[in-house]
Amino acid sequence: MGVSSCLLGENVRYNGEIKLNSIVKFELGKAVSFIPVCPETESGMPVPREPMDLFQTDGSIRMITLESRRDMTWIMEEWIEKKLSELSELKLCGFVFKARSPSCAMNSALLHVESRLERSGEGLFAKAFIERFPSLPVEEGEKLHDPVLRASFLEKVYNIHKARYR
Repeated sequence: MGVSSCLLGENVRYNGEIKLNSIVKFELGKAVSFIPVCPETESGMPVPREPMDLFQTDGSIRMITLESRRDMTWIMEEWIEKKLSELSELKLCGFVFKARSPSCAMNSALLHVESRLERSGEGLFAKAFIERFPSLPVEEGEKLHDPVLRASFLEKVYNIHKARYR
């Protein structure tokens, strides 16, 4: 199963803080093998790095740094194309994403729309991953603290695994 690296406690976050999700690492980790992925660091961004948000401009979503206003979208899109090809070879059975991340959030990243700020943005990597692998179960790590949702998610992952490796 793919997982946002920061959820496993890896030091990859923009501010250098650790964001271990113990449910993901220790509960899911009992049942699955992880393939850690960090779009920002794997695309060449340093730790620490300037924070970024998503901005809707002229009908497209851009990943832009907050202080220098540098558009990082092209760096991310170039990396995403390569990474999705690599991941397709691994036959993943699911993915756990980091909530509120401009690269990995499913629907919880900060999105600047005109003069409004919404918490509804899809991270660039998460959006591309879901489009490329629409049948794979995906979830944000924070939601897996709910034992019922976690059990349902793991059942979907196991069903994919069973279908592939009978």
